[in-house]
Amino acid sequence: MLPRPSGTVVLLTDFGTRDPYVGQMKGMVLRSHPKAVLVDLSHDVPPQDVALGAFFLRSAVGRFPPGSIVVGVVDPGVGTDRRVLCGCRHALYWIAPDNGLLGEVLSLPGDGELRAVDQAHLGLPRPSRTFHGRDLLAPLAGNLAAGRYGFSSIGPRIDDPVQLRPFAAGARRVVHVDHYGNLLTNVTAEAAAGARAVRIAGRRVPIGERYADAPRGEPLALVNSYDLLEIAINLGSAAATLCTGLGAEIELED
Repeated sequence: MLPRPSGTVVLLTDFGTRDPYVGQMKGMVLRSHPKAVLVDLSHDVPPQDVALGAFFLRSAVGRFPPGSIVVGVVDPGVGTDRRVLCGCRHALYWIAPDNGLLGEVLSLPGDGELRAVDQAHLGLPRPSRTFHGRDLLAPLAGNLAAGRYGFSSIGPRIDDPVQLRPFAAGARRVVHVDHYGNLLTNVTAEAAAGARAVRIAGRRVPIGERYADAPRGEPLALVNSYDLLEIAINLGSAAATLCTGLGAEIELED
């Protein structure tokens, strides 16, 4: 059974906050649904980094009221004939370009439907060639949140979305450096079970359970809120202290 739209619209983009792009998207949501509740998941996905955007979208699962609309815009193919998708999964609605951005959400166990947006059928205006987030995805989200569109009217069902390599696949490495300088790896909690330390940038780093398990200024590894292994410095930046970052390889040690 499909959840009733809650009126909450969650936004994730690679727009940053320097330009008016995020504000314009919010304005277009509100034009369609003035009472919508707007939530920023993140606007600091690195430009065109679809894989990381997909991982960030996955973090929304189970964190918002059922029926919330989650909109992802990391769209290097904007203006091309790539599809726009709208899905219902994990009690949320998801709107994003068909470029793998929904891949992590769709990879999680659970039932749901996925549809290709039929812009002409919905009566949406022709979008600009460079800003489908503002001109297409935001009005779609607002109308869906307001209950003006039924999910089945969005477009035909599909079962062949673009898929990217899973975020946690491949060689063990750093896949993201967060705001604090913590080094997020693609090593799952399950894969790290039994290990007592990791080796990165020529240094052995013990595995603990919380940041305070290491003395101030010292490194440790721990399973973070994404259930992935993270390398951190207690009250410091692991990236700066260890002089390493994105792509750095790591090894698990007993």
